[in-house]
Amino acid sequence: MKRVSLRSPENSDFEFLASLRRDSALQALLLNVVTSTDDDAVAEWLARRATDPDGSFMVIADDRTGAPIGFIQITNIHHRNRYGFVGIALAQSARGQGLGRLAMENLAAVAKEKHRLDKILLEVRADNLAALSLYQSMNFRTVGTLLNHFHANDKSYDVILMEKQL
Repeated sequence: MKRVSLRSPENSDFEFLASLRRDSALQALLLNVVTSTDDDAVAEWLARRATDPDGSFMVIADDRTGAPIGFIQITNIHHRNRYGFVGIALAQSARGQGLGRLAMENLAAVAKEKHRLDKILLEVRADNLAALSLYQSMNFRTVGTLLNHFHANDKSYDVILMEKQL
């Protein structure tokens, strides 16, 4: 059975993480429009994620090899109200194998144990059916739809807001 672990980014992960950051189609699925993707911009992004006092940024690694297969994060933690927003990105080669589910389960444990959160939230594009299916199967509850909320590539997308009690 395949397993994953979550770990801090290492210097050797840079090229892999940069490839995810430079993938404009993936970034659009993540509701992100990246304006600069040169090495300095990627390094600045990673430094910002790694030092965010209101979040956690981790590499998703294959347990057998330690090789990175994606990243996962908690952002915008509201400490008093005990919630944060989560996000995940997997390399194309790692999708559809249950690895995202394992990583999200591990992230929920980090949210609860390390950050003492009671709830995690996420935003997902309404046309990202694979992600929606995963989140629904993990008992995320849809709390609303933001119409025409995200704009990329001259298109407008609805975004679904979901939450999960921990």
